[in-house]
Amino acid sequence: MSNRALILCVDDEPVNLMILEELLQDSYELTSAKSGEGCLQQVELQKPDLILLDVNMPDIDGLETCARLKADPDTAEIPIIFVSALASQDELMACYEAGGDDYITKPFSEEILQKKIEIVLASQQSKQELRKISDKAVAALQSNLSLTEELGMVVKFLHQCQTADTLDELAHNVFECLREFELDSSLLILDEPENRIWFSDDIDRPMESQILESLRGQDRVVSFGTRLALSTDHATILVRNLPTTREQVDRVREHLSILIEALDTRIHAMQSQMLLDERGDLLSRVLQATRDNLDQLDELHQRQKTRSAEILTTMSKALDKALLRFDLTEKQQAALQRIVATTAEQCESMHDDGMEIDEQFRKIIEELAGALEE
Repeated sequence: MSNRALILCVDDEPVNLMILEELLQDSYELTSAKSGEGCLQQVELQKPDLILLDVNMPDIDGLETCARLKADPDTAEIPIIFVSALASQDELMACYEAGGDDYITKPFSEEILQKKIEIVLASQQSKQELRKISDKAVAALQSNLSLTEELGMVVKFLHQCQTADTLDELAHNVFECLREFELDSSLLILDEPENRIWFSDDIDRPMESQILESLRGQDRVVSFGTRLALSTDHATILVRNLPTTREQVDRVREHLSILIEALDTRIHAMQSQMLLDERGDLLSRVLQATRDNLDQLDELHQRQKTRSAEILTTMSKALDKALLRFDLTEKQQAALQRIVATTAEQCESMHDDGMEIDEQFRKIIEELAGALEE
C-alpha cells in the first residue's frame, strides 16, 4: 500500500485535469472528478487527503461544493485548495468564507502548486497530531471548563500581558491562553516598518496572512462559519475553530474581547515607550553635542582673550614709542593712555560676559540632562 497522499482533482475542463496529473503524478496518488456533484460522490467512495477544487464550474460550483463538504462532519476536515482563473479580492474572501485552506490562480507553475500542497498537507497533519494530543489531555485532565476556570485563564493572560517586553512574547502569551480554550488561531500586530503575523502552530499560511491584512479597516468583529476575527487599533486575532454550541461561542467571544483589548493596550504602551526611548536617546545626543560645542566655545574665548591681550600690549608699546615723537603735553599723553587702558578693560569685560553666558547655557543643559535621567 502506498504512503503517498491522495489528492482529488476537480475541474470541468479535461485539459486542466491532464495538466494537474502531469504535474503531480510523481509525488501523489491522484483521483479526479469533472463536476461538483462528481466530487461529492467521489468523496463518499474514498476520502482524499486534499482536494484541488475549481471555483467556476456549471451546476454546483466550487464554492457550494466546498460549503457542502465543510457542513458534513465526515468531510469537514478535508483540506481544500481552490483553483481559479481569477484573482480578485472578492473571490479570495468568498473562498476563505466557504472554508478553503488556500487559493491558487491559473496558469500556475509546478513549483508554486507543489509548495502550496506541501504547506496545506503539513498543516493538516500537524492539526491532526495536535488534536490527538489535545483529546488525550482533555480526557485525562478535564471534561469541561467551568466559567470560573475560563476567567482564571483570562486573568492569567492579563497578568502575563502587562509584563511582556516584546511583541514575540505577547504573541506567545496570546496563543498560550487560546490553547487553553482549544482554539487554533493567528495574530497580526501593526508594527513598523511592516506588520507582523504569527500562527499558533508555527505553520505559515500565505492565504490566511492575506485575510488578516484585508480585515484591517473592516468591522471590529467579523464572523464566517467556524472562524472569528476580532480587531483593535493595533492588532487582529483570527480563530479558525469556534466551538459548536451557541453558548460556547458567546463565551469565547466575550473572553476574546477582553483578551484583545488588553493586548491592544499593552501594544500601545510598548510602542509609546519605544518612541519615548528613541526621543530620549535623541535628546541625550543633542545635549552631549551641545556640551561639546560649549567646550569648544570656551577654548575659543580663551584664545580670543589671549589674542586681545597681545594686540592691546603691542598697541600700548607702539603708542608709547609714538608719543616720544609727538609734541604732546603730559596731560594729552595721560589722556591717550587712559583711553587705551579703558579699551583693554572693556575687551576683558566683554570676554567675561561671554564666559558667563556659556556658563548659563551649561547649567540649563545639566538641568535638562538631570530631568531626562529621572
